[in-house]
Amino acid sequence: MKLDEMELLVRVAETGSMTLAARQMHLTPAAVSAAVRRVEETMGVRLFERTTRSLHPTDEGLVVLEGCQDVVERWERTLEEVHGTTHELVGTVHLSAPADTTYQVLAPVIVAVAEAHPRLQVVVHSSDALQHLQRDAIDMAIRYGAMPDSSLSARKLAESPGVLVAAPAYLARRGHPRAPEQLAGHRCLTLQLASVAVTRWTLHGEGSVHEVSLGSPLCGDGHLARMWAVAGMGIALKSLFDVIDDLEAGRLVRVLPGYASSPTPYHAVFPSRRYLPARVRALDVALTSEFTARHARCEAWLRRTAPSADA
Repeated sequence: MKLDEMELLVRVAETGSMTLAARQMHLTPAAVSAAVRRVEETMGVRLFERTTRSLHPTDEGLVVLEGCQDVVERWERTLEEVHGTTHELVGTVHLSAPADTTYQVLAPVIVAVAEAHPRLQVVVHSSDALQHLQRDAIDMAIRYGAMPDSSLSARKLAESPGVLVAAPAYLARRGHPRAPEQLAGHRCLTLQLASVAVTRWTLHGEGSVHEVSLGSPLCGDGHLARMWAVAGMGIALKSLFDVIDDLEAGRLVRVLPGYASSPTPYHAVFPSRRYLPARVRALDVALTSEFTARHARCEAWLRRTAPSADA
């Protein structure tokens, strides 16, 4: 079996679709189907069970696919060792991340990595919607929240509380709420998660939990919520990670500083492969360094602005 055939079989298995595999490998679905059929006929075994709705590896196919993955990974290691003396990264990395985290945290790091390695291409998939890493051929993703999918490899980068923020102009116009209950009299900028508008904020403060019901005419992704807040359109509940620049610059100020949402963890997530190419590892190292530095900034800001005990 040829190396390109092994790569094709692995891609078909990861995506669960010959059509998606064809799109990712710049082939036609007919060419992928013919290649799979040719390998099956040569080996004398059926590698995939096909129905009109799904495609799954057979027991024999799982054995073959594991061997193909091993060969592909060993070949990638070999290429890296051959070109290792140049320290130049080559190829494409597909990175997925939430919209506002992409613009606020990732964008400058990606530019720096790309400038250091002119033959490296970073394709950014910026969306608050979760993408399927294998199916969409994502090499690395930044995700926040719990990680229930054990088929993925995840490493915690940092965690950040959600803080209420607004522009000084908005607060000058509408006044400062003094308690969570007073948020009902303000325009709260809400998020849309998985195509569903967030209708409730859970805030922790003063030894209790407060549930705030929301009804806002403005609802969008994390980036829109932050931009609307900066423009003085209302109050947003945002990850401190995403608004630390605005807070330090004075574009936003914290509202109800004694209250916050529970800290949300950020993870670097990878497909369940055992080996990461050097180009992915380099981006991972750069992003991890940025998250560590930004986490330190957030912690320092929280200490500086913590409400006084006798306030």
